[in-house]
Parts: sequence; structure tokens; C-alpha cells
Amino acid sequence: MSITMRWRFVLVTSLLVCALTLTIPSVVSTLDLPDTSDVKVLILITDGFGWNYFDVVEHFKAWGVNVSTVAYALDYNVSSCIHRPENFTIADYLHSEMTPEMISEYDCLFITSGGHWATMVGSQTVLAFISDAFELGLTIASICTGTVVVAESNGIVNGSKVISFWLSSPQMVLAGATPVWGVDSVADGVIITGGSGGGTGGEGWLEAPTSEVCAEVVREALGLSRVTGASLVPARGPIGTNFSITAMVSNLNTSLGDILSTDIHEVTAQIYGYGNRTLIDTIELTNNNHVGNYTGHFIALEEGEYVVDIEVEDTNSTLEVVKEIEIFEVGVEPTRPIDIVLVSTVLTGGVIIILLVVALKRKR
Repeated sequence: MSITMRWRFVLVTSLLVCALTLTIPSVVSTLDLPDTSDVKVLILITDGFGWNYFDVVEHFKAWGVNVSTVAYALDYNVSSCIHRPENFTIADYLHSEMTPEMISEYDCLFITSGGHWATMVGSQTVLAFISDAFELGLTIASICTGTVVVAESNGIVNGSKVISFWLSSPQMVLAGATPVWGVDSVADGVIITGGSGGGTGGEGWLEAPTSEVCAEVVREALGLSRVTGASLVPARGPIGTNFSITAMVSNLNTSLGDILSTDIHEVTAQIYGYGNRTLIDTIELTNNNHVGNYTGHFIALEEGEYVVDIEVEDTNSTLEVVKEIEIFEVGVEPTRPIDIVLVSTVLTGGVIIILLVVALKRKR
């Protein structure tokens, strides 16, 4: 092979390697997931807490989750409601000794159901404790009457979707939340709520969506979501543009099979006005290719900026809300976006060519 042909071969090979390096998306491994033993949950109770507390503890410990109990009480020995044979529990901490540094070590603050809700909503100290935990970045989870306490906790549910429960829905609306009917639990980011399993006779714990809410706590703590990606094309267009929405959805059976083993029941795209969060339309997405890519179409009728939420309901009647996954604009002519990868490839290739030309001239 002549020197000229050899340099040409090197040049072509270099350009191909450069182009492949810049255009192939990076692959993130999903095998190295955090262990459930890294998840830490703090359960808040007072005297009169319900049976649901014991079930929550049982679920978390069976999954290897670290569980601690903090009591809003004067003594570590806290009495449960009269319906449970185990009529007390020993708290790990008293509310009075918990510092912000201690709270921030946890992933979730959980308020279970039970008659203790009446004491909690009457205490500004408890409500401030919950909102402080929220501000520190903890997920706030609650079931049944526990949702009443969360609704009263200084507006932390503002802008969130929550379970529709007759006792807490009025307060949720006043706090800026949107109650959702037709499901048993709702996971909207770090606000996770579950409904009631029964009435006031003390047996609601038997039917309450305890495992579903606990599973959502673990999922959120591990940074997992049923929505693994989304796309919307075009990114902008005039009135009348048909926007194609695609959501990549997983049932999480591979990563959370022992904790969350379900199928996908329904996937929708919620179209909101950007900024004011006014609901414009709900688009049902369908899995036509049966590989987890759910697609649908939105025809724009008014100018403005819009955001897309993806909502996934699984066969456990749990709704996961993923907010503002895509943003698009209506009312302008579509423009051809700059292809950063292409520009980078051309520039890099140009530099390589210049260097090779200089090297050839020096060799001569």
C-alpha cells in the first residue's frame, strides 16, 4: 500500500470513528441498582395509631427497607387503637429529639391511617414537622386518614394529584391538590397517597392499598419510574399541527419484581398550558408495537406554550404521574433545529483533515 493510500485509509477510519463516537447515544446500565437496604423510611405516629402501622412496617421490613418510628408523644411507649391485639409499640425516637440533620437521613416520611389523625391535624408542631421533612427533600406518603394530615401540612400538596378520599378531598382541594377518582393510590413525584379500605369500624386496614403505597415509596427512593423516556415531534408548529407524542413505558417487573409485579393498564398524555397548568386535553396513548412505546396525537387549536405530563396506571390500580416531560410551542412556523452532533462531526473531521494535510506536506 502506498503512503498516500495509507494516509487516506487512516483519514477515512478516523472520520468514521469520530462520527460513531459522537452519534451513538450512551447506554446507562440498569443492572447496578441501589439495594433496598439503602432505603430509609420514617413513620410518624401518635397515641391511637391504627392497625395500618403494623402492616406498613411488615411490608417494608420484608423488602429489606430500613424502618424507624418517630412518636409525637412524651414517652417511647405509644398506644395503638383498641382494635389491634398489639396495643402499643416502642418508638425509636420522640418528635422532640429529631433534628433536621436526623430527618434528612431518611428517604420518606410515612403517615399511616388510624384515629391518631385527629391529634395530628390539631397540632401545628406535627404539621410543621411534615412540611419541614418535605422541604428537606423527603417523599411524603400517607394512607386513608393519614392523607387528611398531609392535606393540612402547610400546602405541600399544592399542584399535586392525590387520591380521592372522602375525608381529605375537601382539604386537598383547598391546599391546591387535585383528587383523582377511580384508582387506589396515586404517586405524583414525592407526594404518594393511598385510599381507604373500609369505614370507621376498624377493619379498613384489611383492604387498604398498603403494599401498593409502600411499593411506590421504594420505587421513588430508588429513582425508578415506569416512564423511561418520551418524545414529541415536531417541537413547534402553527395552529393545526398534528403533534405526535411517544412515551417509553416499563412495568418495572425486571427491576422491582419482588416488590412491584404488575402490568400496564393505561397510559395517557395530559396537555397543560405552560406556566398556568390549565388542562387542555387528555390523549390516550396506545402500545401498537407491543414493545413499550405508547403513542398518540394532539392537534393544536390555539397558540401558546404547552407541557406534557405522562400518567401511567398499572393493574394494581396505582397511578404514577410524571410531570412536564416534554414542552412544545404552537403558533410559529417550524424551524430546522441545529444538529449539534452533525456540526461537531463536521468540525472534528475538518480538524483531522487539516492535521493530515500538514503531516503529508511535512513528509514530502
